[in-house]
Amino acid sequence: MNNFDLPDPVRLADVISTSLRDDILSPWFPRCVDETRGFHQNYTANWTAIPGTERSLVFQSRMTWVTATVAELGHPEYLPYAEKGWRELSDNLFDPQSGGFRWDTGEFRETFHAYGISFAIYALAAYYRVTRDPAVLAAAQAAFRFLEENHYDEVHGGYWETPGGVPPPHRDLIGTPPGQKSQNTHLHLLEAFSELLPHWSNPTLRQRLGEILELFLNRFYVSPGWLHTEVNLDWSPVAGFVSYGHDIEATHLLITAAGLLQNQDPTVHLVAESITDYALQYGWDADGGGFFNAGTPEGQVTDRRKIWWVQAEGLLALATLWNTTNRHRYGVALSHQWDWIQRYQIDSQNRGWNEFADQPQREKGHSWKEAYHESRALIHTIRRLKERVGN
Repeated sequence: MNNFDLPDPVRLADVISTSLRDDILSPWFPRCVDETRGFHQNYTANWTAIPGTERSLVFQSRMTWVTATVAELGHPEYLPYAEKGWRELSDNLFDPQSGGFRWDTGEFRETFHAYGISFAIYALAAYYRVTRDPAVLAAAQAAFRFLEENHYDEVHGGYWETPGGVPPPHRDLIGTPPGQKSQNTHLHLLEAFSELLPHWSNPTLRQRLGEILELFLNRFYVSPGWLHTEVNLDWSPVAGFVSYGHDIEATHLLITAAGLLQNQDPTVHLVAESITDYALQYGWDADGGGFFNAGTPEGQVTDRRKIWWVQAEGLLALATLWNTTNRHRYGVALSHQWDWIQRYQIDSQNRGWNEFADQPQREKGHSWKEAYHESRALIHTIRRLKERVGN
């Protein structure tokens, strides 16, 4: 990072705004908008559609959030796209009898997972923000109540992955071992509840957001700066690996949740800084740039892949901390990270972000790869940069 200077916030915000439009939104939309069924999910490296009718809750929710948020930012042409997503969620993935959202419309249509439901709430809150449609808010409220009735652990706190904490008959859909709770699910519950709270002043929702925030500070966090990926149901630790991407993703979400709750506990910022510092120290490629995927708690990198969503979350974490702390090192790292993304993660020929920086011929779209991580990171990074100059 020694060859990089502090970025000019105005100029960098403009550059990132252009890239958001040209490298993410333009290749995805309206290409992925299906005439009748939400968003098409599967594309080759050069954006050729792969036939199929697969519709997953995570993909459809994430793209609904993207389109609703972009519409809110002054692009009303994206609102009909968001409506397509809302219709897919409400007509085909929502279970009106229970109030829950199904994992997909195919093999796992009878599976309800807290991770997937968190994204449904996240999407509906964003869509409600731009439409003020009471039916949308009601669906988000029903999903929250479903989580409370079926996933909340009244004994130990936090949320089970599946209803009642009963392991599914198949593998867990995000890989959480039976009898454990995951950082990943709680990370996105934190995100979803933060998105919903401004539109629904429900005391239980506020309480749960505060509880999850405290769980990250006191249960998931390990000094000097990493997070457990899984814990037992009673929150006793489980030996595991360090996911640099999920850890740095928590930085923005912890600070955002604390702000909504008007939580002035300095521990929030201390934890947010330490997990980002740890990732910079052990998970950052000092020679080539970019964040590796995973390592050991002792600091050994075990997975050197550079995955698109990890790079996006790293960018947002650095922008968040540069803005909130004004520390020089975060601004310099932000400049370096954005340079690396432009050079290696963005497909300069076909547009879009490569899934893996060293494998540009992989698919541009599938059930786990849409436009969410990179859009969210760029949108919030732009906001953070504009906050620095008072705009």
